[in-house]
Amino acid sequence: MTFYILCKTNEVEEEGLKQFVLKETEILVIKHMGQIYCFQARCTHAGAPLVEGELMDNVLQCSWHGSRFDIKKGLVIRGPAEKQLRMFNSKIEEEQLLIDL
Repeated sequence: MTFYILCKTNEVEEEGLKQFVLKETEILVIKHMGQIYCFQARCTHAGAPLVEGELMDNVLQCSWHGSRFDIKKGLVIRGPAEKQLRMFNSKIEEEQLLIDL
């Protein structure tokens, strides 16, 4: 695995959604209950920017068509999306969020 620095951990607020681009890859970072989750930044249904979605407990709802995803595993909870979100392995070192692309 090769980890790259994505951001400082304080750049993502609790219960917040923030999008970054690293090596031409759009990445959505969610901080929920102190845990950080990193996903592909576009909905698997129609490519909507998930940063515009709504976080409801540990469920992310897409703003375009209402697809819902479990933020802990990226699984589809409700369509129209059928494909789960790609998750990125991440770790925190010295207050920096690193992800494996």
